[in-house]
Amino acid sequence: MQTSTELNAIARKVQQAYYEDGLADIFMGVLLLGLAAFITLLAYHIYFLVFMILALNPLFYIPLIERAKQRWVYPRAGYVKPKPLQETSTRGAVLVLFAIVLLVIIPAVTFFILSSYTGLFFWLVWMAPATFGLLISIGPFFIAYKYHIARYYLFAVLPPPIGAIVPWLNLSFPSAYAAFFTTLAIQFAIVALLALFSGIVLFLRFLRRYPVEPTDSAEGEKPHVLA
Repeated sequence: MQTSTELNAIARKVQQAYYEDGLADIFMGVLLLGLAAFITLLAYHIYFLVFMILALNPLFYIPLIERAKQRWVYPRAGYVKPKPLQETSTRGAVLVLFAIVLLVIIPAVTFFILSSYTGLFFWLVWMAPATFGLLISIGPFFIAYKYHIARYYLFAVLPPPIGAIVPWLNLSFPSAYAAFFTTLAIQFAIVALLALFSGIVLFLRFLRRYPVEPTDSAEGEKPHVLA
């Protein structure tokens, strides 16, 4: 049991090292800012949905993180190979889908049946932003909880209250759909700006803490691997 605990602690430190340089935060901030921009356009022009799906595909951006790490991180501090996430079981995926149906789809259908457009308007303006805020929080909360990275708790906590507060500001929107998409964009934008700020601060601190030495990998030696 003690050996297993020690191995878990070592694995956690390896994962924490992956987030130490702040590049993951910068990546998340840029992605969420782009998402906020496209959602704002989507509120008024539905065809921007296609551009949003294409331009914000993570498959295009994940290699950029690896190249950035190869350029600035690995020569200074070696590199880590995080283990694949194996904790997401079939049961967990079913529970997440059930929660989405329970929190999002069922209220929308219920309000629409009970009071037609009025109920849908109420759901889009007052309930949907906070509900989707909970869904946005799942990813940052998982990272914070599993790898003990405190700043990700902040990223996870903010979206739901933002979604609940914005409708009370009585902002003017042409439709309920525009109100929902704009509120969702505000949620993404605030988390994105915080992620960018923390990522840039961590990255600059990382560069200052680990300067490239004449004898390290920048001169031809292979960086040390942590796996």
